Amino acid sequence: MKQIALIPILLGSTRIPDKNLLMVDGQPLAFYVAQACKDSGAFDAVVFNSEHDIVEHMARVAGVDFYRRQPQHGGSACTMRNKSRDCEGTRCQTHDHFLYDFMMTMDPCCLALVHTTSPLLTPETISRFMETMKDGNYDSLFSVEERFSETWWQGEPLNFSMSKKIPTQTLTPVQSITWALSAWKTSLFMESYVLDDPEERGPTFSGKVGVFPLNRIQALDGDTWDELYLIEAALQYRREDRRPGVHRFSEDVVDIKHSLRETIALDGMTRFEDSGANVQLTNLGEIKSLMGKAPWLYLLLSVHSHQVALIAQAPGEGARKRYHVTHDEWWVVLEGSFEWRLGDGSTISAEESDVVFLPAGTVHSIVCTSSEPGTRLVCGSKDMEHIYVE
Repeated sequence: MKQIALIPILLGSTRIPDKNLLMVDGQPLAFYVAQACKDSGAFDAVVFNSEHDIVEHMARVAGVDFYRRQPQHGGSACTMRNKSRDCEGTRCQTHDHFLYDFMMTMDPCCLALVHTTSPLLTPETISRFMETMKDGNYDSLFSVEERFSETWWQGEPLNFSMSKKIPTQTLTPVQSITWALSAWKTSLFMESYVLDDPEERGPTFSGKVGVFPLNRIQALDGDTWDELYLIEAALQYRREDRRPGVHRFSEDVVDIKHSLRETIALDGMTRFEDSGANVQLTNLGEIKSLMGKAPWLYLLLSVHSHQVALIAQAPGEGARKRYHVTHDEWWVVLEGSFEWRLGDGSTISAEESDVVFLPAGTVHSIVCTSSEPGTRLVCGSKDMEHIYVE
């Protein structure tokens, strides 16, 4: 008897067309949950469940098993019926049907349902979820998102009193099922599936029911474009291994600018050229000939979060004291020499072909130290904040 993670993938979604085929921050949504399930160590098998050939190919690429769901068994032309729904040959709208079909065929002792629309689930969370299922001896377990907020139900206060305002964090939280993670002991689910008594619980909420709180990030559910936007941003943030609130505003801050055109003007560069940005092929020699005498900035790349520019400055010119908090920054000296003067009093001297890297939060100014104009390639983030300090 096995403990299996089942990941359903049915194409033909309407709110986000073909959402399970979209590359979200670099790969399909299903790949994130599949990897998290594998890394959790909680399952004997991880299975994509679908009627579509392309999902079988996805399963091979993701390194998981594949179960071919028949269209009439919880698929696009479902003929199954229980008290939850009679599909009557239409696209299945309840998980009761394909879960029962899988349980009848594969006979796992415990089946976890993990939805592709929850790609922010971590292996640790999945492992704790399955441990909770076992330790609590639950027959069915559901992930929930807890919200400490005043909530009405049909016009009446559900978890607060309108006679006085109390601190929000002291409220009894509202628990909303996320459907990111759910699990069942299959024997009771299958027994409940065939019961037609409307008063009898099941099959979804069968037996001893438990809840498992998720944090708000992992509870994000990508069923709309807005939610998918948040999910992709969160995936990028996680991939970059960034934490919010690392840097703080201080009294030595004198200005904050985001516009590249404004920042270079503050550094004394009167010529800014962006008409040649994002072309497939360009030539640095031709750019220098076009731009002429320093100082100037020629924008090479400005797309998504990336920004790369070519900067030429005369001796003694440079960039005034600043730092950035959202991204690192690096430079390649192409001609002449420059000096990076850091906030801790140290300096970095760089000449032609040298590469200089500064992590986010490093206070620095830059000066061209050669006797002739210098040219450097600067690589950072699009409209990256420039926090100027005294």
